[in-house]
Amino acid sequence: MAHEILLKHECPRIKVSEAKLKKIAARILSDLGFKKAALSVLLVDGPEMRRLNRRYLRHAWSTDVLAFSEKKSRGRAQTRNPGRDNADFLGDIALCLPTIRSQAKEYEHTFEEELHYCLCHGILHLMGYEDKNRKTSKTMHRKQGQILKRVKKKSV
Repeated sequence: MAHEILLKHECPRIKVSEAKLKKIAARILSDLGFKKAALSVLLVDGPEMRRLNRRYLRHAWSTDVLAFSEKKSRGRAQTRNPGRDNADFLGDIALCLPTIRSQAKEYEHTFEEELHYCLCHGILHLMGYEDKNRKTSKTMHRKQGQILKRVKKKSV
């Protein structure tokens, strides 16, 4: 496979199909034009997400998704990860499963739909998309919807 998705599931009380999540991540990357890319995804609970958010962003709350871009941390230089067949290493994404489950109910999505939406959101953050104001947030959410619509069509 052209994409390497490293997945670590640290919230065992909420079941996730790891194979399907990796497949969706790879399809999102392909849709975004990546021929070879790598990223890591960490599935966590609320306390761990709060700890990560406090440690890296100095926020004292949990959130649904955090993304740590490798390109941003290296001054937007093209990054290569040794031993990964010259795949671009995009960075790390943390997804908070309890928050995503709550949001799914709130937005009347299935848990899986909301999980894929947050995964796509994290990948877009790794690419440099921002959602700090109403305009950029609207643009980012529209892009997520378009990507997931195309990805879903491919899986049917």
